Amino acid sequence: MGRKKKSKPSKPSKQSNQSKASLLKVTKTDPDKVTLFEKVAGGICLLLFIVVWLLSASSPIVFGIAIYHEAYRLALGIVVVTALSYAPWKKGYIANSFQQFYAYYSHRYMRKTTIVCEGSKPSPQDQQTFFAVHPHGAFCIGWSFLYCHGMMQHIRFCFSPVLFMSPFFRLFSRGVGNPGSASKDSMISYMRSGHSLALPPGGFEEATLTSTKHDRVFIKKRTGFVRLCLQQGIAIRPVYVFGERSCYWNIQGAFKSRLALNRHGIPTIFAWGNLLVPWLPNPQAEVHIVIGNPIKLPKIEKPTKEEVVIWHTKYVTELTQLFENHKQAAYGPSSKAMKLELW
Repeated sequence: MGRKKKSKPSKPSKQSNQSKASLLKVTKTDPDKVTLFEKVAGGICLLLFIVVWLLSASSPIVFGIAIYHEAYRLALGIVVVTALSYAPWKKGYIANSFQQFYAYYSHRYMRKTTIVCEGSKPSPQDQQTFFAVHPHGAFCIGWSFLYCHGMMQHIRFCFSPVLFMSPFFRLFSRGVGNPGSASKDSMISYMRSGHSLALPPGGFEEATLTSTKHDRVFIKKRTGFVRLCLQQGIAIRPVYVFGERSCYWNIQGAFKSRLALNRHGIPTIFAWGNLLVPWLPNPQAEVHIVIGNPIKLPKIEKPTKEEVVIWHTKYVTELTQLFENHKQAAYGPSSKAMKLELW
């Protein structure tokens, strides 16, 4: 079989009046209508998400300490959670109720949250799609809102393999959404099985770059997801979370050294959100999530480096255009001169 002709992407066009009119608003919180109870409940949901995220990797250590100190009930509890997290169960009434509770309350903690789609909202009937979510942020707040949202339950959200293997986070994430591993082999398996996927391509590096003053994405060298989508012929849908940068203050500087540590899987952020509970995001932050139109890719089983570069460049251009099209709706007229920083 000869190689297929190269398929060149079309040039991106500026958002027209028609595309503006086709924006579909799927979630909006009115700060004047959110009650104190809803705000507190939302804070508890987000705190649970973040604490489980941070502490999950320590479960083997806690288990060892429990055995050493003969705290067998605690050890048994960890064993039970581990068994439940890996058991092949499907969502029932309890899990669905938990997901709906989390989806309803979590975003009400923020001052304002909006989710809009260019064109149609995600649906199980759509062409297989890869949702690339930016920016990662300190604790992926926008990602968490999408993860638990009802319209995204058919999409497999891919987490760090270490995180996905940890029992507490694995159990929690299975209750709230549809999780998976971000390992290359796992993602290929999901794609071949017909799943639509979501991933924050920027990873630890994008978290490290988080700044309250700049919108930054770590994307210049992130070509792996484009290669996988070309191999399977899967569309890519860029997603941008405006306001993610405002959720946490993060220490700045020494990026060269910190990014080098990130390449070895070592996080290098020092983030602070809520003044009283630092792990919680800043409650005054406004999050505006935009799900862009899909970029249709050809299927090329063995894409060359040049072909990957062509389509990666197309993706970066569309992501930048998505930012340009919606920055004033998210940040106001003062953001007209603002640019998305590409690292």
